[in-house]
This record gives sequence, C-alpha cells and structure tokens, in this order.
Amino acid sequence: MKHITNYLLTLLLFSLGVTSCTEGFEEMNIDPNNPTAVPAENLLTEAQFTLSNQMWGGGLNYGFGMLMVQHFSQSEYAEQSRFNQNPSNFDGVWNTFYANGMNDIQAAMQITADYGNVTEVQRGNRMAILELLRIWSFQNVTDIWVNVPYSQTFNPAEFPNPKYDRQQEIYAGLAAEIDAALSKITVGAASFSSGDIYYGGDMAKWQRFGNSLKVRLGMRMADVEPATARRMVSEAFAAGVISSYSDGFHFPFQSDQRIANPLFVNHFINNRDDYTLSDVLVNAMKERNDPRLAVYAKPNVGGEFVGLPYGLTDGATFALQGTASRPSDRLRSATAKAYLLTHAEMKFFEAEAIERGFITGDAAAAYNAAVAASMMQWGFTDQAAVAAYLAEPINTYDAANWKNSIGMQKWIALYGNGIEAWAEWRRLDVPQLAVPAAAVRPSIPVRALYPAVELGNNPTSVAEAGYENEMNIKPWWDTN
Repeated sequence: MKHITNYLLTLLLFSLGVTSCTEGFEEMNIDPNNPTAVPAENLLTEAQFTLSNQMWGGGLNYGFGMLMVQHFSQSEYAEQSRFNQNPSNFDGVWNTFYANGMNDIQAAMQITADYGNVTEVQRGNRMAILELLRIWSFQNVTDIWVNVPYSQTFNPAEFPNPKYDRQQEIYAGLAAEIDAALSKITVGAASFSSGDIYYGGDMAKWQRFGNSLKVRLGMRMADVEPATARRMVSEAFAAGVISSYSDGFHFPFQSDQRIANPLFVNHFINNRDDYTLSDVLVNAMKERNDPRLAVYAKPNVGGEFVGLPYGLTDGATFALQGTASRPSDRLRSATAKAYLLTHAEMKFFEAEAIERGFITGDAAAAYNAAVAASMMQWGFTDQAAVAAYLAEPINTYDAANWKNSIGMQKWIALYGNGIEAWAEWRRLDVPQLAVPAAAVRPSIPVRALYPAVELGNNPTSVAEAGYENEMNIKPWWDTN
C-alpha cells in the first residue's frame, strides 16, 4: 500500500497548495476553474478519495446514516438521533457529491474522451471505470434525497439551475448507463496505469463491481418494477459478481491523518467522543450470541458490552454515556477500510433474488454464505464457530419468513456502512425500529432534507421537485 499512500499524499498536498511544484505536475499549476489541464488519473484518485471519505465520514455516514438505522447512539449533542435535522445539516454532503466528487468524475470523463495517446480499448476501460463510479454516486444521491438533479447536471452553461428528476426516471437512466458502461469493458486490457485506488486498473474486478452494482440497482426496484429487476439481477449474476473478500469495493484508508479513516480522525485527532453503540444493536447481537459484537464495540469501563439507549435528550445522554460501549478500535483505526460494497451483501442479494424467483439456487445456502462472508470480513475465520452461530434457532434461515431472516442479518452485517444499511432498512422494513420518545419528528426519516445551499441557489427547481422538503417522503422504490 505504500505506493497508494504516496500517490494520495502527493495529490492531496498539491490540491491544498502545500507543496512546491513537483516534476510532472507543472501543467497543473493553472486556473483551478479549468480542470481540463489536470490528468484524468489525478481526478480519478481525488474523486475516489472524496466520495469514499464522504460515504464513510461524519456528516453523512456515522453522523446520519448510522443514527437513522440505530447502529449508533449519540453520546453528546444528541440532536440527530432525535431527528432534529435542518437543511443546513446537508450543505456539505450535497456539495461534496455534486461540486467535488462527481464533478471530478465528469471532468475526468471529458479528458479521457478527448485524450489521443491511448488505444480505443484502453479508452473504453477508462471510461467504464469513471462511468461506474458516477452511477454508484448517483444511486447514493437519489437514495438519500429521492428526486435530485440528474439529466441536466454538469452542464452549467446550458442548465445553470438544473431540474430535479423523478427518482423513477433516474433509476431508468442509471439502468441504461450501467449496461453501457459494462459493454465498454475489455478484461485483460489496459485501463488507467495509475490513480485507481480501488482495483489498480484491474478490469476483471471492475467488471465484477459493475455487475454487483447492477444487482443493487435491480434489487432496489424489486417491489416496483419486478420485470426490470429480474432482468438486471439475472444478467448480473450470470455475468459474474463480487465473489470473495478481495473482490469487494473497499477503500483503503492510510495511516497519515490526511488520508485516514474519518472515524479515526474524528476520535483520535479531533478528540471527539460523539458516538456509542446503540442499545438496539447491542441487544440484538447479544440475543443472537453474535461474536461480531466484540469487534464492533469496545467493552465499557466495567468490561461489558452495553448500548446507550437510542434517541435520548442531552441530559439523559450525559447521565448514561459513561456506561456505554464505544465503537471498537478496529472500526476507528486509521487504516480501517470503507466497506462500500461487499461479498456478504452480494450473497444476501443472491438469497433474496432466489426467493423472489429472479434466479435459481439454494436461498438458505446463499444466506449462510452471506453471514460467513460478513464474519470473515470482521476477522472470524473459524468455520465451526460460524456453523454453530447459524445453527442457533434465532439465526437459522426461515424460508417462510425470508425477508425477516435476510433483513435482520443484513442490518447487522452492514454495520459501518450506515447509508446502505438505511437504504436496505427502508426497503425491507427489518428490523422494526421504534421512534424514540424524545424525537422531534413523528417518524424515522426516510429521506434527507434538500440543503440550504440549494434552497437559496436553485429555489425554482426545488419548488418543482415534486413534494415538500420533508423527511417522511418515501423513495419511489419503498412501497411498504
């Protein structure tokens, strides 16, 4: 990983203006509003880090997603867990997606399309990587806010105030985009020679990621467009999805604090103590004798694993915070990976797809493999112990109530990836999460608020988005 650290640091330091001009980068020392002179590789790295840091960071992930899905409780300033959000809470998240991460991808796509010193096969592979990253980003954006700018984005000259597309239309667009991106891939041929932090330009792994993302898109639509979902999911599994830990879409944060795991920065660099595990998660894992609890959490001062009651007021939180378990050092270490699409997730999707009749196979075997993959992801390789866990009646697959079996174990397995856990909780409605007594809203939020920056800069498009800017507006794919 040393080359990754050096590359990321060089890029980051350059973007911050900390270093002097470095050989090979002189042409980048130009107007920052004209990104076309920046190598596409640098923009790719910047986008991968920015978006991964966003999806695993404080403002969106553990400060929102992991609270909404009740994996975390707040140990101080307990506002978000009581659903006391306002539009300004989402300014930075929105801008990071649109003005930074996806904008860098778009610029890299233009540079790649125009660049002459590559074969058409290599250009196709490079474009496929960038397009898949943008599709992944847009799915996250629409699943967070529902109706969002999509068709008119990244063309400010023609559309300075882009319209908000309906989520159904966005999903249709992404479904077409992902087929087009996958069709560009030539496995075994060159792509980016540097800059790809995820897979090092390995197109076989990018192909498996793309097919896995196609499964995720399809399964989101399973209750609203089952025919489309069946086609997408069956095609993707037939073509080959993430099938091992090493295939996973995992971002490798590094020990240098500038490119470290954001939860490490929050706690060890900024000396914050904002989060504990919730009693909802801890109690569910204790009930199941789940060995992952010991790597999800640190024991409290008494040597016990104790969750803080979810959604307390500041005063009640202050009285109990010393008794609760904090996130483990494994989750908060500088180099802890961002697990953004995993082998475990794909096996859970496989089990569900079998139950829905989208593909054939043994749903119970896929479910068991999903739990085993999650265990391995968190360091448990003892197959006998995994088998014993799955043999306990509460953990055994129940085909008659497959949504509960899959939903509960998936919720546990997605610890750390709060936004994806929130999406799957909204879709599957498992587990049954309660609204805390101290909540300032009557229901658990199912979408984020449009940010204050958009309310001020693009008010007409926001007004025409299709609904009031409230947190109880369900995604198009959430039918329950």
